[in-house]
This record gives sequence, structure tokens and C-alpha cells, in this order.
Amino acid sequence: PAGTTPDLVVAAVGGGGLLCGVLEGMHHSHVGWEDVPVVAMETRGAHSFSAAVEKGELVTLDSITSVAKCLGAKRVCERSFQWTREHRIHSVVVEDKLAIESLAKFADEHRILVEPACGAALAAVYTKCLQPLQDSGKLPKSLGCIVVIVCGGNAVTTGMVESWRKEFLE
Repeated sequence: PAGTTPDLVVAAVGGGGLLCGVLEGMHHSHVGWEDVPVVAMETRGAHSFSAAVEKGELVTLDSITSVAKCLGAKRVCERSFQWTREHRIHSVVVEDKLAIESLAKFADEHRILVEPACGAALAAVYTKCLQPLQDSGKLPKSLGCIVVIVCGGNAVTTGMVESWRKEFLE
């Protein structure tokens, strides 16, 4: 509902542009979400943001090995990494299988096709991948309102989703 402040915002991270835009909006649009934590989701094999956060500096991956090719930035933009010093951002990396499982559930439930990168973000609500953050106290045990940025599906076909299901879920 209008005027509701979410408990969490979730976005997929590739090169960091979407993450930067979301954070700019949260901080500069007067919505009052400056203190809402963000979870930056990536798939293993396209996890340049997570690698940078872990190392404390920008990192360049050798290659992109994930099915989430649109997350395929070997190095995130500097501004997205800077945001980790200005906002509470938690990095979560999921396996391709969880991203595919999540995008398939989303397609079944909402009749909307999305790319595996978005499946990584959707894994935040379709799997228990946030549980370690909740168990460690980094996120509340109970999350009521979660905003998931759903993006990237204009090039996805039902055939692609079925192919991913067969490759990763059967």
C-alpha cells in the first residue's frame, strides 16, 4: 500500500547500475527508505559484487560461468561498491539451480517470464537463502513487506524456461 515502508529491498546485481539506481531512489526521492536494508543477489559464476564486498575492493572475475548471462559483469561499477560504505547492503550468492527454480515458480504463479538474473533476486522470496542473514541478526527474523525488483524478461521465451527447467531441475 502507498506509504508503506518495506522491511527489505531485493535486487539482482550485474554491473551495479540497477543497484545504484535503486539506492539513489531510496536516498533522494523523499520516500523515507534511507534505512531500509538492501539485499544484492547474484548467481555463483557472476558474483563480482560479492567478490568485491568480500575482498574490500573491486575485483575482476576471470570469466562468467553462470547461466545468468545478463548478470555477466566481470567487474561491478565503482559506485555500486561505494554504496556498501553508505548503506546497509547484504550480498547473497545463489546457485544457478535456485535462480532457475525461482524464475520457474514466478512464471507459474504470475505468468511472467524473467531471466535467470531476476531469478536470483526472486530466490530471496522463493527459497530460504536469506535465512543465514536472519539467523545472524543481520536481517529481522520476520520480514513482512519485501520489495523485489523484478526485471529482465523481454528476451525470454517459454521454450527457454522449459529448457532451463530440464537442465537444472530434472
